Amino acid sequence: MPVNDARRLLVISYYFGSDGPVGGLRWAGFAKYLAPLGWKVSVLTGAPVENGATLGARVETCPRFPTFMDACRRLVQRGVRPSVERAPSSSGAPPSELSGVLGELRREIAALLVFPDESRGWMVRAALRGRAVIRRLRPQVVVSSGPPHSAHLVAALATIGSRARWLIDLRDPWAGPLTQAWITHPRIGSRTFRALSPPLERLAFGAADGVITNTHQLADALATKYPDVPVVCVPNGVDAEGLPAPSAARQPFPGLGIAYVGRLYGSRDLGPVMEALRIFLERHPEAAAAGSKLRIAGGAADARNAQVFDRALAAARVEPHVEVLGWVSRAAALEVVARSRLAVVLAQGQELQIPAKLYESIALGIPTLVVAPQDSATAVEGGRLGAVVCDCRDVDGMARLLERLWRSGAPERSHCPVPITYDMLAPQVDRILNGFAPVATGHAVTASV
Repeated sequence: MPVNDARRLLVISYYFGSDGPVGGLRWAGFAKYLAPLGWKVSVLTGAPVENGATLGARVETCPRFPTFMDACRRLVQRGVRPSVERAPSSSGAPPSELSGVLGELRREIAALLVFPDESRGWMVRAALRGRAVIRRLRPQVVVSSGPPHSAHLVAALATIGSRARWLIDLRDPWAGPLTQAWITHPRIGSRTFRALSPPLERLAFGAADGVITNTHQLADALATKYPDVPVVCVPNGVDAEGLPAPSAARQPFPGLGIAYVGRLYGSRDLGPVMEALRIFLERHPEAAAAGSKLRIAGGAADARNAQVFDRALAAARVEPHVEVLGWVSRAAALEVVARSRLAVVLAQGQELQIPAKLYESIALGIPTLVVAPQDSATAVEGGRLGAVVCDCRDVDGMARLLERLWRSGAPERSHCPVPITYDMLAPQVDRILNGFAPVATGHAVTASV
């Protein structure tokens, strides 16, 4: 296709890139493989990106500026909550929590100081930059991707008066439906968030030309909630070129290596997995002697989840067989998974969401255990991709899986029966961007993958 005939796409996302936060992976993967299909992709982001050209995109970074509210939030955190996050640890007393009316008031003040999300200080500047980019590049399509969902507010302001079609890409629910798991979240579970987010979502959905989700369950829920808004589902995937290459020199972890990569938040709880590990090691002491371990790589858990982790670890009595690595780079985290014989994906209480880590472990060929409710988005997708799915109460089923892997003697390789790489998903996105049209029905439009 001649360059002059190339179609132009602008992606607005606070995160972008293959080496940063997980929120930047989805459109980094799509952009890379949309370019060969004739799209000139530009990206407006708040995070520095060093490899935009290699991803097939022209990246414009609009840095986030500190705000007066940031200073207020720091003062509140110093005076009210001595520590809201720490890495899971089996030692130390749990952080104190304020309770009662005063604690609730302070929680709401803290939620207001961080509303609408972590990109505060970026939105207005990004909207102005977005308008300039749209005037200069004249994209046919604008896609805003969140969370942070303030990217949609940026797109709403940037596209006023523009002829570009605007699509909202939701990697997670915005104003809802929210499950019970989020009630304890400091920001999402607050009255402030639940009061202010729905009208913002309604305004954005009313102005956009359509919505893209990454799960069929969320697509159906939104189609019911907004019957006049067309909704399309395109699942997440993985860029195979960004995964560790197979290597004969890579040594598997000793014994039965189990990996969990990601933060512990919401209702994500490793307790059932650690209890299953205890049962397995009691039945197979030789596995314990061989050095079997659960390795946890990820950012700090919030105070509540760290406390839940500590209690579950103590109850399972498997401290010598659990290693907390803390935050590591994405490359190092993938290497931990590649050296393990089982990867764990947690999605308790997240019926409409699918952790991106599911696709990475499946693509690496590592047997994967999904801990999620049977009818949830992650459980259904895990079954489609060939993972083993267990409800959080099925500790015996998890223990049996560990036994099967141990008895097999050698590391197993799993095989995904469906395409999950972004080069395979990009043609579907190409068709959506080309022909996305409003539909006057209340049903989700499911993208064929």
